[in-house]
Amino acid sequence: MGDEGYDLLVNGRWEEAAAHFHRVVTAAPDNASAWNNLGVALMGMGYGEAAVDAFRRALAAQADDPAARANLDLALARTGAPPAATPRPEKPAAAQLSGRDAAVALNVTGNDHFAAARWQPAADAYAQALALWPDYADAQGNLGNALRALGRMEEAVAAYRRAVTLAPDEAGHWCNLSMALQATGLLAEAAAAARRALELRPDMALAHACLGIALRDLKDLDGAIEAFKRALDLDGGLADAIHALSGCLMERRRWDEVEALGRRALLRNPQSLDALVCLAVALQGQNWLEEALGYARQGLAMQPGNELALNVAAAALHGLDHQDEAIAVAVRGVALAPRNADLHNTLGIVLMDAGRMAEAQASLRQAIACKPDFATAHMNLGMACLQMGQLTEGWAEYEWRLRDGHEIRLWDVMPERAWRPGEDITGRALILHCEQGIGDLIQFSRYADRRWWGGAGRSGPPSKIVLRVPRALAGVMSTVAGVDALLVDDELPDSCDVHAPLLSLPHLLGTTLETIPAAIPYMRPPDAAMDRWCGWFAAEADGSRTTGRARPLRAGLVWAGNPGHRGDRHRSIHDLGALAPLWAVPGVRWYSLQVGPRAADVEKLPPGQVVDLSGRLQDYGDTAAVIAHLDIVVTVDTSVAHLAGAMGKPVWLLISNRPDWRWMRDRTDSPWYPTARLFRQTRMNDWSGPIAGIAAALSEQVARPSDPVTHQEALSRLFGL
Repeated sequence: MGDEGYDLLVNGRWEEAAAHFHRVVTAAPDNASAWNNLGVALMGMGYGEAAVDAFRRALAAQADDPAARANLDLALARTGAPPAATPRPEKPAAAQLSGRDAAVALNVTGNDHFAAARWQPAADAYAQALALWPDYADAQGNLGNALRALGRMEEAVAAYRRAVTLAPDEAGHWCNLSMALQATGLLAEAAAAARRALELRPDMALAHACLGIALRDLKDLDGAIEAFKRALDLDGGLADAIHALSGCLMERRRWDEVEALGRRALLRNPQSLDALVCLAVALQGQNWLEEALGYARQGLAMQPGNELALNVAAAALHGLDHQDEAIAVAVRGVALAPRNADLHNTLGIVLMDAGRMAEAQASLRQAIACKPDFATAHMNLGMACLQMGQLTEGWAEYEWRLRDGHEIRLWDVMPERAWRPGEDITGRALILHCEQGIGDLIQFSRYADRRWWGGAGRSGPPSKIVLRVPRALAGVMSTVAGVDALLVDDELPDSCDVHAPLLSLPHLLGTTLETIPAAIPYMRPPDAAMDRWCGWFAAEADGSRTTGRARPLRAGLVWAGNPGHRGDRHRSIHDLGALAPLWAVPGVRWYSLQVGPRAADVEKLPPGQVVDLSGRLQDYGDTAAVIAHLDIVVTVDTSVAHLAGAMGKPVWLLISNRPDWRWMRDRTDSPWYPTARLFRQTRMNDWSGPIAGIAAALSEQVARPSDPVTHQEALSRLFGL
């Protein structure tokens, strides 16, 4: 037999080999070797019964052919039939062969071991085949497969390198080499090997998946996503590609695409654990917690120790306020997977919101120990430290938020001009921008005041401070001391020497609990807004006067924050009936400062109980001017709390028992706002305690005699009016 048939056979090109040897046996029906090799090809294609027939014909042509005898026994074993009842040679079949015939038989033996997950016997058989035939490319590639299954990756890489040298046009060998290179950390070479496979076989789904894995680990997520999608276009059931693509999309927080991927995979296979867990993660990312929990539980029913499903279940239970169950699931998860950083991070979050701060910090530190570059765990540890007043460590850890997907355009396009810790920017132009909410912008704009600059180890003040703000806040921000210019909305600066996010200034300036810049007021209403509202309040009917007071106590009220905020279900008051104790306090006139979708809730309050100002509040300048005319502001944790605090107005906050880090733990005051009082929940979503506390404090406030000129004097003292 010529070399053509052998070349096809040893390179695993079964269909072509079968066609070749079929032509040979048609022309020469007594050619035992051709019948034997036809059987090997048919067995490689999965046609067990046809292979048995071919091997029997080989033995009929040459009864003492040991290769055909060995292969017949293998084929019969695969089809479940008993071994052939014909005389056997005294020695094993492969031992009686030499050269290529023996090597092919040993390669088939190795394949049989490999199919039964007997990795070491498979590797031994392939090695024996190569000892007889060193240039046997198929056995060389198979040896790589066995070594990779044994976890001997460097040896597998060497085997695959030899295979692609022997058969440079075989895409499968390049694909296997890519996977082994990726496993050993040689990512650029892994990507190159996958690309070579795709040059040979552009329609090879596995090669696209291999390229995706290499690109993912090279941090080219967009390239990886494209490669995985191409793989799944070619083979929608490729489980590894589904899993890897979902991971990349999760990292990009493209939850709707993750959900679509999971639902598509689940349609293909309703019992797919990967699809169930993928869908659970996607739904949790979109805050569809009940459904996410349902899919996670289905996954855990199939595999109780599935780490990702445990993590989703714990996070969803936490979001649904099933605190004890969330802790129990997270604890079970870290017990089963003590090196899983995500589970330690989730446990830390749940413990933090349960007020078990020491345990929370320990869990978050463990997450970081498992995965040192885990940005989310570092950020969560930062918030835990800040809640406990450990500001130095807290600010440093909180800086990791900048690596966790927050969109800071200047940071992205001009990283070389970012202000770094220890850098002296004295006399340079500084642009400050806020990557988070309006409340953060109000709270940290105080750092524009040059009084807080300088000192041991600090930078001196910049020559110019430019603050980026949304248009609705521009009026009040222009009154902050130290702000030399504003960039409104997407307005571009003329120049930029250095820039920084506002929330990084405490870290850059070394703020401690004792050195928080708390001088108030540092913000006041714009003059035009103040003029408008002075006239309005002068004309507004205050109602009947209260004994001992010149007029009723004017109180502003905000009961809800941004409904799009992930924490809104905890920080906002959703049942307005909870506010009833406030209406029972005599001598108080209430003004609604509520804006946005929840402003219409005023219609659900007792008629005439609250003066609705929402239609008149065009921006934060208007809100600031109204606050200036009030005696007190009662609010949940939202931007109005910060505005009132920055203006030096008494502000009483309703704080959830899952507080934001800035309100710390257990305190009734705030080091950031000297005029703030904090009324805290003691039970999840139960506002009765803090509202009763505010009602009692209001009664005391109303009972105090008030000088008719006190309000105007306060305006003059605070704002120079």
